[in-house]
Amino acid sequence: MKKIAMLCCALAALCFVSMAVVAEDKGSEPTELELTGEAVDISCYLTGKSGEAHAGCATTCVSGGKPIGFVIEKEGKSILLFVMDGDKPAKDILGPHMGKQITVKGTYQEKEGMKILQVKEVV
Repeated sequence: MKKIAMLCCALAALCFVSMAVVAEDKGSEPTELELTGEAVDISCYLTGKSGEAHAGCATTCVSGGKPIGFVIEKEGKSILLFVMDGDKPAKDILGPHMGKQITVKGTYQEKEGMKILQVKEVV
């Protein structure tokens, strides 16, 4: 009987900790910012294709509806941000700039582990 009671207490504690971890990941508040990086087609970028040499393919891919990313460098590491549509479709704003280093103004937010960028304009 003691073993069952201890097991129930342990399971209850585990559930409480799990709920606390999930509750913490509600995401951050949107932040207005300006970032410099490369506009990429996420599918190609994740297979190692990016840069000026891949710009034509990336432009075709995002025009066809593939997801757009924005890669920034921070402390020597590449960080991929997922670009979402804002007031205008992201492909209309970033499509002409695929594979190039550009500076954008937009809103950044983290939600459920994702780094999300809504681009308002290319500076």
